Amino acid sequence: MRVRDHVFLSTAGAAILYPLVGRRVLGAWAASILIDADHYLWYSARHRDTNPVAAVRFFNQPEAPQHKATRVLHSPQALSVAMLLAAYRRKVLPVAIGMAVHVAMDAYHEVRLGRARAAALRRDGFNCRACGANEPGVVAHLKQQPWLLPSYRTQHLVTLCSSCHEAAHAGAAVQSRMSVMGGAGE
Repeated sequence: MRVRDHVFLSTAGAAILYPLVGRRVLGAWAASILIDADHYLWYSARHRDTNPVAAVRFFNQPEAPQHKATRVLHSPQALSVAMLLAAYRRKVLPVAIGMAVHVAMDAYHEVRLGRARAAALRRDGFNCRACGANEPGVVAHLKQQPWLLPSYRTQHLVTLCSSCHEAAHAGAAVQSRMSVMGGAGE
């Protein structure tokens, strides 16, 4: 799930819970967003680059790494440590809850998106819609996504081979930069 989606959902949840739990909700809110720092820390250590924009671009590329080293704070071990600390220090409980909610949102997103991707691949007969290739590396590329909150509609997905998938991401990056500069391509 994108960072902005986490920020929106966490903020909405915190606003709903604030009348019930007061300021304690701020720890859960912050933890549910800041848990993604593990991606940035891995990127910075691996690439010796502290530019957060470059890190976001890196993780938005096709087939970006999603292994244990990029998700240290998302691991069951990190969540267990947070819960154990919360058992001894009640002030840590909102942080542990925020981390757990973030991981649950990620899991929900992955399941829903996985189902939509599988349906899109079946719909397209596992053939690249751009070049017609039928190879083991075809993927369901998310060609259209609302600005805020993910969509799981199969019409927003297209089946692409690995080279067409990379080209789609390169084209999206070029188009995004052009729209930021106010140029053509929108």
